[in-house]
Amino acid sequence: MKRLPGPMTLLSALLLSGCSPVSAVTTQTPPSPAKVVRTAKAADADPNLRLLQNKFRNAQRSAVTVVQLGDSHTAADLLTGELRTRFQQDYGNGGIGFISGTAVPGTRYDQVRITAAKSQWALTSARNQHSDRFPLGGYLSVAQTAGAHVHLEPTPPTDMRYRVSTLYQAASNNTLQARDDYTQMARPLPATNGEWRLSPAIGNLALPMDLTFASGQNLAVGGWNILAQNNSGVVFSTLGINGAQFSVVDKWQAGWLDTLKALKPDLLIIAYGTNEAFDDDLDLGLYESQQTQRIQQLRQALPGTVLLIVGAPDSIKNKGASGCQARQPRSLHGVIDSQKRVASQNRTLYWSWQAFMGGDCSINSWQAQDLARPDLVHFTKEGYIKVADGLYDYLASLIAPAKH
Repeated sequence: MKRLPGPMTLLSALLLSGCSPVSAVTTQTPPSPAKVVRTAKAADADPNLRLLQNKFRNAQRSAVTVVQLGDSHTAADLLTGELRTRFQQDYGNGGIGFISGTAVPGTRYDQVRITAAKSQWALTSARNQHSDRFPLGGYLSVAQTAGAHVHLEPTPPTDMRYRVSTLYQAASNNTLQARDDYTQMARPLPATNGEWRLSPAIGNLALPMDLTFASGQNLAVGGWNILAQNNSGVVFSTLGINGAQFSVVDKWQAGWLDTLKALKPDLLIIAYGTNEAFDDDLDLGLYESQQTQRIQQLRQALPGTVLLIVGAPDSIKNKGASGCQARQPRSLHGVIDSQKRVASQNRTLYWSWQAFMGGDCSINSWQAQDLARPDLVHFTKEGYIKVADGLYDYLASLIAPAKH
């Protein structure tokens, strides 16, 4: 199946949120986005919804974990950053969540900045590179020297204390040292025999911090899991790959579902579809059957987790074409319809991003309001915040229905 690299490679431009979008393409103005887009009553939705409601009711006593898998809309951590902020304002701050092992060009994290010397690490991405070792998340950082280290800086500054684990793969025993402005601690890292393992946490750490490995021999790092010391509130992890389709998970090393289980997600958000929509050669029947298979694998691995499929947003591919339908990506409607069917048949939650925007070609009116970028695919910071508000309202109406 042919994959087009085009629209989702523009994340670096997206992150320059100070740029002013140009005027929108002249077209018929679609309706304004709805406040809440609901596709199923709570009784007909995910079978684990009651468990999730109970988890949020008790969030002050035990942390609730949300994980989002997706493409560059996720990797930018603008939409997800706003969702994280809303959840943590309402239910408490459970920490930063899972992040990549080293900085990945074109991605960002809303609450932390990663820096590491390029001479100490070799980064490989599942987006457009090959490896048989990709971990959950699709970013592989291989140490090039003894004493390889990573520096984590909070954005903005915070006085929170954290428990930090690393997702690592090591052929021999190693040691991880963590140092902040107040203390220094170390944790032994046993050899993993070719598997990915989440290390025991080092607790009571403050940001900024430095994380250093004693040996770089046959060591790979897949990420860091940064949780609040008090084990309460909401943890929201974003695992986004610029340019990704849902099929990217097939490139991850067998066992990635075990790592996902170790993160203990109570809500898993699956937010792909834009890149599939831009694939003119997409076999929609094969796409739907493979999507169904992946959802069923997630159900089997995470039997107590609520799954949410976020439908593809509206977008424009052929700006100069005549008429709305001709301007849209050829596979957009097929992808959205498939996502709806898979959600319904597998009893997952579903939220229609396109319907929230206003329907077909609504991206034009969003761009006219400086909510979408000139590529008519990505959104401005303000646009992502608006989308996050709509998605949060939908989730909140299910999580705490008495309040909505």
